[in-house]
Amino acid sequence: MQTKIKNIKKPKIGVAYIRESTEEQDKGFSPQNQERTIKKYADDNGITIIETYKDLISGRNALKRDDFQRMISDAGQHKFEVILVFHTSRFARNVQEARQYKDLLRKKLNIDVIFVTQHFGDSDSPSGFLNEGINELFDEHYSRQLSFWMRTSLAEKRLQGNQIGNPPFGYKKKKLGFDEDRKRPIYAKEWHIDKKESEIVRKIFKMYATGKYSYADIAGEINKTGIKTQLGNPFTYSSIKDTLGNKTYLGLIYSPRRGFDLRPGKHKPIITQKMFDDVQEKIGERTHNHGRPTAPYRFYLLQGLIYCQNCVKYIKGKEDNPKARLLPKMYCYTSKGALAYGCKFRKENKSCDQEGIRAEIIDDQVLSYMEGLVIPEDIIQETLDKVRRILEKISTSSSNLEKLQKAKAKLERINVIYENGGYDTKEYLSKSDPVKKEIRSYEQLGLSDDDKTGFTIDERVKRAEKYVRDFSNFWKSEIGDTEARNREKKAWIQMTIKRIWIKGKKVVAIEPHEEFKGLFVSCQKVLGQAPLVTFCARSSGDRATAF
Repeated sequence: MQTKIKNIKKPKIGVAYIRESTEEQDKGFSPQNQERTIKKYADDNGITIIETYKDLISGRNALKRDDFQRMISDAGQHKFEVILVFHTSRFARNVQEARQYKDLLRKKLNIDVIFVTQHFGDSDSPSGFLNEGINELFDEHYSRQLSFWMRTSLAEKRLQGNQIGNPPFGYKKKKLGFDEDRKRPIYAKEWHIDKKESEIVRKIFKMYATGKYSYADIAGEINKTGIKTQLGNPFTYSSIKDTLGNKTYLGLIYSPRRGFDLRPGKHKPIITQKMFDDVQEKIGERTHNHGRPTAPYRFYLLQGLIYCQNCVKYIKGKEDNPKARLLPKMYCYTSKGALAYGCKFRKENKSCDQEGIRAEIIDDQVLSYMEGLVIPEDIIQETLDKVRRILEKISTSSSNLEKLQKAKAKLERINVIYENGGYDTKEYLSKSDPVKKEIRSYEQLGLSDDDKTGFTIDERVKRAEKYVRDFSNFWKSEIGDTEARNREKKAWIQMTIKRIWIKGKKVVAIEPHEEFKGLFVSCQKVLGQAPLVTFCARSSGDRATAF
């Protein structure tokens, strides 16, 4: 007798997504309950949970939920097959967002989303789709209703003289205990004056009222005492400015947001009305005497990439956090009409001796570094294949040919009007130059509306190959107008380089993005130097050199 072999189903790889809003802590959505229910569902249905994503945050916007976005990113890498969620309201509170993310996961990534406490059936079936859609609609309605109740409740608290949120530097709330379930401390609602911090607040106001100290001067003096802000950071230009404008220190219910009436609070004031008014008067005088209009738009090649090596300690623990604050980034400004880069901490609290440096000095070093870029053979072939496909598509496209013909006809009309005195020279150039540029862009791709086709597709691919095989030659080429070339170079730099560290007038380290390290000759990360130093050989040899 032949024995039948049972088909053993391979367990599905799944993840759990958990979200708790602060305003719903007593509504049965505790993280522990969600996690427990999801685990039971997974065990009953043969799903192995390899990761739990957890957001303890209020609000309807999914972009503000870090773990949700991390989950979507991991889904794109196909790390799992199914997402388990306690309830539709935990996934999204916005019908449009819910549908957008579920379509991405289910239809494009083939990853199912299951709501373990709601039985909708197959989401592709008419009844399942309808049931899920109705629940999404109710979730958004409840979210909007909850938001309205919260706003009303907060407004009532203000009317009663109660502050909203955490106290600023100078005040504290009494600690009552620790919530083991939510892993966070429990505080009383009342605000009390912190004796040590309140003295610092008064000192800040008194120093500025003398007219002898700037925001940065005061920040530098306070930092010498070792005192930190509420977030554990050193005082800066910005934190001193915020302190001097905070009417909470007058004993008022205050918010920097517009639309909130000032009302007396239950907390005691730290400064007098006269001291506050004296400071505001000094701020007004400085703004009048030293303020200047915002500079017009200027092109900075390395904007957002320059870091100060002297202030490297401030990046510790924040290297891979794009939302981190108080990073040692250098800012862009103008000095005597020239573009320049300046240290943020020198400006904020005078804690750094890195002087401002003309942008062109740093730009030239980085542009020279970029000449060492070498494109791997597989990328070259893939690029050339793509160039050929694009050229073939363009050359056979009737719509592109129509656009070229229309552009030429438009230019001809502009020329006729100009020749008959309809435009002055300035007006003619403003109208004709964009059209000429459009025509050139088509012709450079080999598109033509006559028999003179210029270069063949094969010849154009060969020209492209010449540049990608010799990136240095491509980088230094003078093809196109200066502005366009500079923007192209900036795009390349932004794409390939993560950080540029400078000290004095020299670039001392360059960090390529991880995925682009292979494009540089002999690029390697040297360990043991903070935060890291990148060495890169020039394109003409194999000797590694450091800036």
